Amino acid sequence: MDDSQPINIRFEKAATQHQDIIFSWLSEPHMQEFWDNSQEHKDDILNFIHGRKQYYFYGTTQYWIGYINDQPFCFLLSDQILKNQNDLSDLHREYLSTNGHTISLDFGIGNKNFLGKGLAVPTLKAFTEFYKNNIDSNADTFFIDPNTNNPRAFHVYEKAGFEMIGYYYAKQGFFKEEKSCLMVKKFTDKA
Repeated sequence: MDDSQPINIRFEKAATQHQDIIFSWLSEPHMQEFWDNSQEHKDDILNFIHGRKQYYFYGTTQYWIGYINDQPFCFLLSDQILKNQNDLSDLHREYLSTNGHTISLDFGIGNKNFLGKGLAVPTLKAFTEFYKNNIDSNADTFFIDPNTNNPRAFHVYEKAGFEMIGYYYAKQGFFKEEKSCLMVKKFTDKA
């Protein structure tokens, strides 16, 4: 990115006009390495985009497209984590929000033209602020969980305000039995 231009990052829910771009991004090797590319997940994305009932995990995942200067460049998913979910690790339970909502995130820069441009940190900062300010004002805790074979993500997520708190093994889904790092970003109300 040209440092002289201000960066304008915005987000919108994934919709039918994004379908082709989402699936083209998910077919890229850099996305396939760390994203759930199961048919069940792809069906969930389609169900969300087309306003149909979702069935994957708890059926509550929301999908987002990030734009930079009006060009789509990244894909995010968010999901509220509930205390009664039976697949949570003890580590997850320990760091759940006590007074608000806990939101789990996944993030990837899908558009190859924007890789290596230093956009992940400002995008994740912008998305957590956007989510808290525009989607759920009770969202005060955000989880992100890079796989241990993605060390570059740890550094980026730390710079975006996430703290590494430990490791866990997924109990279900595409990454079942794989070791991941749980990272947490907490917002505190300023008096």
